[in-house]
Amino acid sequence: MPRTDLFHAAPFRRALGFAAALSVGMLLIFGFIYWQTSEAETIRIQEDIGQEAVAAARTPSETLLPHLQLRILSDYHRVTVAAWFDAHGKPIYGNMAALPPDLPADGKGRRLDVITTDSPDPQPAIVAAQMRADGGTVVIGRAMDELIALQRIVARTLVMGLLPALALVLGSGIWGGARALQRVQAVQETMGRIVGGDLRERLPVSGRRDDIDRLSDRVNQMLDRMVHLLDELRAVGDNIAHDLRTPLSVMRAKLERGLGAEQPQALRETVEAALVDLDRAFAMITALLRIAELEDSRRQAAFGTVDLTEIANEVFELYEPLAEAQGVTLRREGGGPLFIVGDRDLLIEAVANLTDNAVKFTPAGGTATIRTLMLDGVPTVQVADTGPGIPEDERAAVVRRLYRLDKSRHIQGNGLGLALVQAIATLHGFQLQIGGDQNGAEIAVICLVQKDEEVVTATT
Repeated sequence: MPRTDLFHAAPFRRALGFAAALSVGMLLIFGFIYWQTSEAETIRIQEDIGQEAVAAARTPSETLLPHLQLRILSDYHRVTVAAWFDAHGKPIYGNMAALPPDLPADGKGRRLDVITTDSPDPQPAIVAAQMRADGGTVVIGRAMDELIALQRIVARTLVMGLLPALALVLGSGIWGGARALQRVQAVQETMGRIVGGDLRERLPVSGRRDDIDRLSDRVNQMLDRMVHLLDELRAVGDNIAHDLRTPLSVMRAKLERGLGAEQPQALRETVEAALVDLDRAFAMITALLRIAELEDSRRQAAFGTVDLTEIANEVFELYEPLAEAQGVTLRREGGGPLFIVGDRDLLIEAVANLTDNAVKFTPAGGTATIRTLMLDGVPTVQVADTGPGIPEDERAAVVRRLYRLDKSRHIQGNGLGLALVQAIATLHGFQLQIGGDQNGAEIAVICLVQKDEEVVTATT
């Protein structure tokens, strides 16, 4: 794995960001601790030393010397500074040989490098000087060795605590980045094969349900859908070629016979028959284009409130003569208005297609019925017949374009009627329900998405 790829991995970048934030946070925390142990403690000691110097300056001469002796002798760590000078600056007692020239006798604690009798080298200390009433000066102070040592401990703790934490964060980032990069590389390789044309490939899913898994799931679902659509498109193409081949072949044969006819009337009849075949082919192409248009949902601009009962009545009046000519009894059931929202022309086309199928597949002497009713509180139009029915295992297939039942192959048609009804129902958000048995089919368009306020009244 190239190092540059690791630096571009999101987990490693997040780890770097977290390490930077952790460093800043720890620096702020330890900086505050350092400030508290340095400046705040220095200020406190300065105040204490100043008060002790003022108190010592007010101490009578007969008790000041024992007081200073006790202070120095009881200091086993040699951190105490205590001295008494007369009015001429001559030392009377203490561990300082001379009064520091830059130390004013004002009773305020200050940080200075002082030289005591315990050490020949200057050492940092906080000292305060206060003039006595007799003109002498008292100096009280404390070496800062302990404070400096404490500051060093704080700084060392910061370094010792920060370095392992940074190492842990960066290590986790490198580990997580490497694992994520491996998964991304696997996804990239798979997508490369998919782009190369192998649509059966699927992105790997680890099962951890993380972001990459969820993204892979969605991409895999999209690929499944694409493969399904491509298969469907391929099947439609095959069906179109198969269904157009027959009328085109018949038309060609008729035209060849017409060319050989000696009588003009025979040629005219041949041309008319060829035009009928052409009309069938054009009707099929028009139906396919119409289904594609409906599936693109480009007709919703014409939606409005329409009466389902009125639509059923109109279709009934249109198909009653045709049914009568074929020896089929077409009946109409349902009366009161059923208002729904939809495209009136498309709904008429859907009911007409259902009625046309019912009349077409019902044998002479049978019955076809157009019903409008409220089915579980939903406006519904149902077309039933006493034909051969649709087997349950083929009810999902009959709504596909150009699909025809084997037992209906002898009846003229192109297998697009129910596909068109399904497209219209989908466009409206309705449900197409196919029922019935071997004694007849019952196909209903159920207006599931209709709101209660859109249904003004419903009677059957």
